[in-house]
Amino acid sequence: MEVFFYDLSFQATPADVKRVFADVLHTPSYLPQSIQPWNFHVFLFPPKKNRSGQPHAGCGKVTVPQEHLGRSLLKDFGGIGRLSVRGRHIKLKPSTGKPNVATLEKIRREPYVPPEVEQLRAAIHESFQQNTVGVHTLQLGWETRSGVFSVEWEKHCQAGCHLAFNDTRREIRIRLMDQPHIVRSIATQWSQISWSSTYYTEERHPAIFLALYSPPVFDVEESGETRLASILGLRPSPPVKRQRHLVLYPDDADLIRVLPYATLCIRLLCRGTEDLKTFRDLCKTARLSAPKDYRYQAEYLAVFSETNLERYRQWTSTLDWPVAFQLEALLQGRFADPKEILSIRRIVDNMVDRKGANYTANFLRSVANNNTLFEEVQDFHEGAFEVAVKRYAKEFSWSPSPHPWDPKDGIFNCLHVSISPTSMNLTGPHPERSNRVMRTYAENHDSFIRVSFVEENDLRYQHDREIDGPAFIRRWVSPILHKGLTIAGRQFHFLAYSQSALKTHTVWFVKDFRDPGGNLITAATIIERLGKFHDLEYDRQLIYCPARYAARISQAFTTTDSSISVPAEEIIIEKDIQVETYCFTEGVGSISPQLARKIWRALQKRGSRSTRRAITYPRAFQIRLVGAKGMLSVDHRLSGDVVVLRPSMIKFDAPHSTDVEIAQAFVRPSKYYLNRPLIMVLEGLGVGYDVFKNLQDAAVQDAHDAKTSLENAVNTLDQFGLAASYRLSSTLLHLAKLGITPSVMGDFYDRMIEITIHHVLRDLKHHARIPVNDGYTLVGVADIHGYLREGEVFACVTISETNSLHYLSGDVLVSRSPNIHPGDVQVVHAIGRPPLGSPFVKEPLMNTIVFSIKGIRPLPSCLGGGDLDGDMYNVTFLKDLHPSQNIPPAAYDPAPKKLLPQPSTMADVADFVTDYINSDILGMVAINWLMMADLHNIFHEDCIKLCKIHSNAVDYPKNGIPVELNTVPKPRSDLKPDWNAPETVDLDSSLGFYQSQKAIGRLFRDIDLPGVQTHNKAARLRRQQVRDDESEADLDQVFAALCMDDGQGDPLESAVERRVTKFISIDPNSESVKLAIESLGRYSVELQGICACNAIQRRKAMLSEEEAVVGTIVAKCSQRRRRRDAIAQLREQTSYLVKYVRDELSGDEDSSPYDWLATAWAAWKVSRRLKDRFGAHSYGWVALGEVFDAIKAIEQDRMSSSRR
Repeated sequence: MEVFFYDLSFQATPADVKRVFADVLHTPSYLPQSIQPWNFHVFLFPPKKNRSGQPHAGCGKVTVPQEHLGRSLLKDFGGIGRLSVRGRHIKLKPSTGKPNVATLEKIRREPYVPPEVEQLRAAIHESFQQNTVGVHTLQLGWETRSGVFSVEWEKHCQAGCHLAFNDTRREIRIRLMDQPHIVRSIATQWSQISWSSTYYTEERHPAIFLALYSPPVFDVEESGETRLASILGLRPSPPVKRQRHLVLYPDDADLIRVLPYATLCIRLLCRGTEDLKTFRDLCKTARLSAPKDYRYQAEYLAVFSETNLERYRQWTSTLDWPVAFQLEALLQGRFADPKEILSIRRIVDNMVDRKGANYTANFLRSVANNNTLFEEVQDFHEGAFEVAVKRYAKEFSWSPSPHPWDPKDGIFNCLHVSISPTSMNLTGPHPERSNRVMRTYAENHDSFIRVSFVEENDLRYQHDREIDGPAFIRRWVSPILHKGLTIAGRQFHFLAYSQSALKTHTVWFVKDFRDPGGNLITAATIIERLGKFHDLEYDRQLIYCPARYAARISQAFTTTDSSISVPAEEIIIEKDIQVETYCFTEGVGSISPQLARKIWRALQKRGSRSTRRAITYPRAFQIRLVGAKGMLSVDHRLSGDVVVLRPSMIKFDAPHSTDVEIAQAFVRPSKYYLNRPLIMVLEGLGVGYDVFKNLQDAAVQDAHDAKTSLENAVNTLDQFGLAASYRLSSTLLHLAKLGITPSVMGDFYDRMIEITIHHVLRDLKHHARIPVNDGYTLVGVADIHGYLREGEVFACVTISETNSLHYLSGDVLVSRSPNIHPGDVQVVHAIGRPPLGSPFVKEPLMNTIVFSIKGIRPLPSCLGGGDLDGDMYNVTFLKDLHPSQNIPPAAYDPAPKKLLPQPSTMADVADFVTDYINSDILGMVAINWLMMADLHNIFHEDCIKLCKIHSNAVDYPKNGIPVELNTVPKPRSDLKPDWNAPETVDLDSSLGFYQSQKAIGRLFRDIDLPGVQTHNKAARLRRQQVRDDESEADLDQVFAALCMDDGQGDPLESAVERRVTKFISIDPNSESVKLAIESLGRYSVELQGICACNAIQRRKAMLSEEEAVVGTIVAKCSQRRRRRDAIAQLREQTSYLVKYVRDELSGDEDSSPYDWLATAWAAWKVSRRLKDRFGAHSYGWVALGEVFDAIKAIEQDRMSSSRR
């Protein structure tokens, strides 16, 4: 509705009028508490022609989003003139015209923005538009260790070349206009500028120096004149979007050669003195750090000349692959230049001869991870790198070789390569869980590499609406997938991917090798041996769909544990249970109790001891077997070693792969957490904000209580799955029983708890990951007995604390992530404890949710299109979270497949991967839905449309049909809700966000997230002492110190000592001390590598030891998934490292618990003696856990003996 106003002062501005109306419309009488502030539009009529000197006509109109608001304004202020603007009362009356449709739509969809914010935003934008920095010469180069800027490439610019700031994209853009109608640009995000400097060169040229965390991006666009000609129809319309390139000048061989190395340092020679002031002013406006007044000496050293690089390539191509890989990691990671690497050739060659290739590779890897290598170097000259490495080689020479992983553990060492548009980053080897292919070629793991395609800042590539994405991906990714990848003279070829890795744009490459039998193994050989993918009875079209073909191949690359082999005659095929088009057993088969126990015993032998303490064997496994994938649940009616597969599980023919590969064994229930999409759906269905607020408040209180006692710390760690790799909770509970309190635990423990609390609060604030104690997350299986009625479920979970079973009874809310459709959550009836005669009395299928096979449609398919091949379902019996009604679920027709007229090849698969990286917009669709629901509600037509699009995006990896970007509804507002701000953004100073009034916005603002000290300085000191202590860690010295140490001054050590003395002598044993020193040495080197490769803020950063133990990363990251993936990898790698240390300390099967305790006790004491070494604190926690486990084993043996 429109309301006309008049008698407005000519001194009044639109902003003045807007403030006055906002003071009225945002009062409680106009604004219900649950509604965000009303947006409205103010328009002042222009002055009459004979009064052109006036800013407006003294009258105007205000458009409000709802008619009742306009009527209220007229009722309260119409004709009375009680609204005062600039000291003058204005009068209101009904407008004679109808509101502009576009204006009305805009104020209804966009949030209110205060006029002062609009004015500030406009002023900043105008400043960036009107002020640029003239550029005379562009130089790319390399910062030498002596502090010289080596100019490796330069370009003299023509008039018009300049540097500009862009507040919308938050970037600096250097624009080069050296060709008619073409503008070439170098762009870098503000967040990627490490520091800058303005100064005058020795020749008195004004200069700007930019030091970057990551390389810039290069793109090309048409000049403004050319675009104008297109608009006017004077020439055919060209592509509107900018073309991103891998190199600024594709025909410049010198630039192509130096580009991977010389893009972190940029120097600009400006056209005039005033340009330096302009740059400093623009930095201030952008709130960047003020440029330094530091003058860089520049020389033309040709560090990356063709001669230097060729000499380097010739040498590395002759070296053993492990050594060549680590040297390449030094070069590509910009740790050293080719001349420096060539300077250590004699050191490396001699080490290979004396110590072997694996030792040398480990040494070089340690060099790359050691950020303090040069702290003792006083004179940084040309040979500083050689001097530092030579010294480090002497200190490193005593250290034991890195331990090999036992193939039976299901772990292998994996090499990683991250490829950005301009460079590569090589890391590893790192321990990873194995898969079918890695087990097949166990002797040749180093012939495989995992290749990730990432942005220059190591984040995942994401669509940019201003860039021609498909063309760029074809330039960047496609040639690598089709032509291969050369590393240190070795040629690698695209092999395959796993489905989970594809989401992170990661694939497998392999180089040709010979197996133990002398057979040549290539990428094609490996694929051919996996099984048969053509002429399949149950999927005739498989080989004609590249995406589906690749998805079937990916089964062999899924991380699994091998268990036992099942004879072919014990694998039975049974029909699926189907009603019309719906399958009630999709993805789930059965297994006999006897075979389930055998599989579990096999897993226990090579698994962690936590599996050995499980109450019972799992009743459900997620498996890969022959060419099948999915779930197996125990059927008590089966005898012998029997597996029942269903057609919906069988994806291709692989009759010789009869090992039951376990992707996951479900031995205990998982915890239930809310998340933003689920909260948005539940709020839209009527669940009140107070319900979520109370749950979040409880979680916040629990987090802060972690400081008060060890028991509370355990509760927080367990509730959020933290420090699980180190089994810290178990160790803390043992200490609590000894009467230990937090006050005596020390600084390292205090920092771990500080990081733990920060992690919990961060998860709550940025993800709304709120724990719900009255619920579980369970894997779904089918009621193959047909006992449950439609709308019924059965769920039984094991309670480890009481060694009992809990049967869920009554109404329960069932959902499955992601939830975005109103019908994705359903309230159903859980039958509780099964009555006599029920099949669940004989087999309760613990830690699963059993779905009925009766009715028209299976319930899992109603929950976001779920099935039973391993999907996890959230189940809660908290009534406050139950909506009052069930909304009918979405029903989407299966998406078509992209089929070729001929059988697919791996080249077609490579094309699909290329397309996927460009068309992977699932995350964008999900966040658009959340923002649209925030502006409107979950029933809005665009939200419902996004639900269907989301379903198609989920199916894209398997059918090959991408979602067209132009079909995705987008929030038609430049402002975003505050909860969507990246954690790197300061909301107090940022102007692009509004305060969301939905529950997730209010929950976001309710969390106060204080900063946390990352202790980088302490970490650097500890890294320094890695070297110092290694030379001091002489066995005799440590042994002597331990003999003299009575530990009486430390309450913690005294308490543990009193406990240990009840079982063994605590006097040091030289053999145990020697084992502990060597074990700590291996652990320290491995942990240093893990902490270096998982740092996300920049390539040469390093995580703290406390972060490694807790299993989190404190550094902020603009891309949430990148941080989540890095945390997952950190936890996986530390879990394998800790497992190895535990196995090392516990000894083999013939070792007695007393030997185990003696070794663990010595290891703990050694860790405390060498506490300044990086890794010693965390190693000590591992050893202390082993002390308590060994004591428990001794007590159990004594109890068993007394019973006999």
